[in-house]
This record gives sequence, structure tokens and C-alpha cells, in this order.
Amino acid sequence: MKLNWQRISLHIIFWAVYVPLNAVLNCFLQRVPLEEHFKDALIGEFFSLPIKLILTYFVFYYVIPLYLDRSKIWKLVGLLLFAFGVSTLIYRLEIAFIYFPIFKPGESYNLLNPKGLLLTEFDLFITLAAAVTIKMIRVHYKSLEFEQELMREKLQSELSFLRAQTNPHFLFNTLNNLYVLARKKSDKTPDAIMMLSKIMRFVLYECRAPRISVQDEAKIIQDYIELEKLRYSKRLTVDYQEEIDNPHTSIAPLLLLPFVENSFKHGAGGTTGDVAISIRISLHEHTLSFVVQNTLDPEVDLNASASGEIGGIGLRNVQRQLALIYPDHHELRTTRDHGFFTAKLKINLNN
Repeated sequence: MKLNWQRISLHIIFWAVYVPLNAVLNCFLQRVPLEEHFKDALIGEFFSLPIKLILTYFVFYYVIPLYLDRSKIWKLVGLLLFAFGVSTLIYRLEIAFIYFPIFKPGESYNLLNPKGLLLTEFDLFITLAAAVTIKMIRVHYKSLEFEQELMREKLQSELSFLRAQTNPHFLFNTLNNLYVLARKKSDKTPDAIMMLSKIMRFVLYECRAPRISVQDEAKIIQDYIELEKLRYSKRLTVDYQEEIDNPHTSIAPLLLLPFVENSFKHGAGGTTGDVAISIRISLHEHTLSFVVQNTLDPEVDLNASASGEIGGIGLRNVQRQLALIYPDHHELRTTRDHGFFTAKLKINLNN
């Protein structure tokens, strides 16, 4: 079994600090000058230390675990009383037959003196209370760390699940675009397949990292726009604007693309007339502002407003990701007004 030297060192430090402090406390309790009797009190502490060690670690590793089992509470109380009784008796015998004969020969020592028994019990209680308090604080913080680790794992699992949903959802919508081009027997189909291959390579491989650069996220948006232009051609107008002061700033992958995808699906794909889509990305001093706006078919707009929906699975998915990755450090607003759907996202990427 491998020894935990860090843990052993902490225990040694505790006892090394405790012994002189308790010697000082004994001098105050006995109302004797500290400078004259500290040495004797310190020697007495070293004599009683083995008993205190046995009592403390017996309680640590045998009695305290019973606390977890509520059905054994009386056994716990009984063991504590028994341990204190035996420790007090051994403590008093050691002082009477070892300490006094060596350091105070000729002086009498009353083994069953009530005041002495009370001081002995108090000394043992103080020792055990100090050790157990530190032990319980440490256990409490370890428990908090364990809970936080479980929460992190739960959130990471949920985030992985959300990202796993994003990929097939994106692929499904993009394959629909290719299907339309193929049905038209468009000469643009090979170009669309190559562009889709490029995008999917990014989605499947580069987006495995927890963070990517804002520039990479912007580049995949531009590629996706070009892919959609192949399908909708002249009836689609896209206004793309980008202003990034530091392209290497990190962002969680695929947070912006679903908004763009949604604008094409419910804008260009939801109407047969001319469609205008506006996309603006701005990054200034680690604050990202992202605005996507698209025209809506009046009937679709009316039905969506009545139902209160703000988008499909893609937007609901990204909303949850934002809540997990950037809690309290993002702001997302979606509105429908005068035939336009607008999504405005602001993220503090410092966090």
C-alpha cells in the first residue's frame, strides 16, 4: 500500500502545533507562571501524547464511521464513553506511576482526585474536539469538491449530448439543400458537395476542442453562407459584416452557426419570395456581439408569434449550451417584428 506522505505530514504538523499550545493552556488552567512551568507542562504533554493519539485515531477510524449509519447511534455513544473512560484511566495511571516517579519523586499523587479526573477529561476532550473539528472541516470540503466534480461531469455530459445533437441536425438540414440541387440537376451540385465536405470536416474534427478561435467560427459561417447561396441563387441576398479586433480570441465551437442555419431554414426555406438575411459579427475587447436577421413569410410569422416559439431544436440547443458554458455572461434576445426575425447575442468571452 502506497503511503500518502502529504496526509501524514499534515497530521504531524497538527500534533507539532497542538502539543506546545496545549502546554500553554495547561499553565493558564493551573494558574501558574508560564515562563516557570512551560517546560514541565511540555514534558507532561509528551507523556500523555501516546494516549491522545490512540484515542483520537480510534475515534477517527472506528467511531466516526458509525455516524454514517443512523441505526448504530447508541453504539457510537457507548464507544465514545468507553474510549474516554479507558483513556482517562490510562492517562491517570501513567502520570501516577511514570511521570511523577521520574520528574516529581517524593510527591504524592491522588489517582482518583475529582478535580484531577475532571482536568484529565477536559484535556482529552479538548484534544479530541480540536482534531475532530479539523477532520470534519476537511471532510466537508472534500464532500463539496466531490459534489462540484459530479456537477461538472453532469454538465459536461449534457454539453457533449447537446453538441452530439448539433452535428446530425446540421447535417440533416444541409443534405436537404443538396437534395434540392440534385433534383434540379444543377451544375452546382458537385461544388455544394465539396463545400459540405469541408464544413463537415470542421464540425466533426476541429469542433471537438472545448474552444476554437472566433475567426474559425466566423470562417465556417462564411462557408455555410456560400453553400446556401448555391441553392437559393438570385432570390437570396445576404449582407455579412465582420469586425474582429482579435481573431485568436477563444469561443465555444458551433455557438453562432445554428443562428445562421436557422435564418436560412426559416427565412429562405420558409418562403418562396425574395429573402434578405443580415449577419453581423463584432468582437471588441473580448465582448462578442452577434446579430442575425432574416425576412419571414407573413403567415409563418403570424403562426410562430401565436405559438410563442423562437426557433427549432437548433436554437433551443444553443440556448442550453450558452447557459452551461457562459452562465451570467451572455445575453440572448430574439424578436419578430414587421416581417423580420432577429436574434441578438452578446457574450463576454473573458469568462
